[in-house]
Amino acid sequence: MSKEGFLTWMREAFWVGFGLGISVLALLVGTRLLTTLLSTEEYGKLALSISLATLAVQVGATPISQTLIRFYSDWRNNNKLTVLLRNVQGFTAVALTFVFTVTLISVLFGPWIEGFPGAGYILLIGVFAAQLVLNRIAFALEDAARARRARAIIQCAFEVGRFALAFGFICLSGRENAATVFVGFVAAGFMAMIAHAFFLKTQLGRLDSCNNFQVEVLEAKDSSAMRSFLWPLIVSNACIWVVMMAERWSLQSFGSLADVGGYAAVYQLAFMPMMLVSNFLLLLSTPIIYQMIGTDRRTSNLSQALKINRFIALIVLVISFVGALFLLKYHSLIGRLFLGPDFRQYSWMFPWLLFAGGCFAASQQLLLKLTCEFRTLPLAFLWGGVAIVAVFTYTFSAYFWKLQGVFVSVVAINAALLLISFVLSCRVRRN
Repeated sequence: MSKEGFLTWMREAFWVGFGLGISVLALLVGTRLLTTLLSTEEYGKLALSISLATLAVQVGATPISQTLIRFYSDWRNNNKLTVLLRNVQGFTAVALTFVFTVTLISVLFGPWIEGFPGAGYILLIGVFAAQLVLNRIAFALEDAARARRARAIIQCAFEVGRFALAFGFICLSGRENAATVFVGFVAAGFMAMIAHAFFLKTQLGRLDSCNNFQVEVLEAKDSSAMRSFLWPLIVSNACIWVVMMAERWSLQSFGSLADVGGYAAVYQLAFMPMMLVSNFLLLLSTPIIYQMIGTDRRTSNLSQALKINRFIALIVLVISFVGALFLLKYHSLIGRLFLGPDFRQYSWMFPWLLFAGGCFAASQQLLLKLTCEFRTLPLAFLWGGVAIVAVFTYTFSAYFWKLQGVFVSVVAINAALLLISFVLSCRVRRN
């Protein structure tokens, strides 16, 4: 790597790290504020609602984002970027239509279901879900273009802003409930959308003037390649949501809403930081790896990229293991620092959920091998199998052992996923 290339990589690493670092701090401070202001029941309601918004992102936005990043560099070099963006717009329109349709159906038929939230609260969830879908796809475009600084600034503003506005609305209204928190989240989402629109209009205009991209009809081969890559990712990401979120619904069905709130708060502080560390490494390395190997699956470049990827997975796993050992001794202190008084009884889960998060994050790194090889269909089958086992295990555990059973199941499922991912990563496909 040349000196100029190394400096460019370091600048990108700084901005990616800056964005995720501020996000982690916002998560820690925001969780501390919300667990102080909200009861465990209200926080459980908030966690379940956010999980629904996350489902929209996983199914509607993440597959589009992964496809965009995978094809961006190669298609830009081959004067197909305009075509790629037009197809991304079409997929995005479908995703938003699905979100608003589900929201409308919920508003219309919710009153006939006992215990169902009111129409206003459902609309807040739907609007926030749509914002997250747009946010995720815009971030992917910025990642693909390696516009690290703009991405980091918008990410920081959104993460800090949503907690700050939620706190502000609670203080102004005096209503310490999940609906008020969502009002703050939605307000921050609108600000992020405006920032994305302003930057992307400027950025894409610059790209168009520099490269003189031609508007052309998408060839049948290219169209087929995109669809073949995209559709299995929808299944994969839906199943990932099940693996990551279904335990809350099992707890809600067979345990208590207070346990959902306590578990979700610790999960957010222990599991999610490992995901953010993994995302830092993925955001930094994925566009570079895809640019390195292109779309023609060159074996030599692919082997080199996979070595880098396995090394990254090892780093994630070591960090999680060391962090779990630390938390075994100091989880009570961490609980006092970052959890409200009613939530501190759940701090014993910190080390184990941190380790589970590390296993999941390392697995994500290792499974990048399949998207590098355009093998998204086997990836869908893998996640489908894991999701089925997870749902059965979470339900069985919640029914018989409540929180303790679900907690053990989460750790076991993520450890097994790491083992499977490691075996798959060692089987290098020859083209």
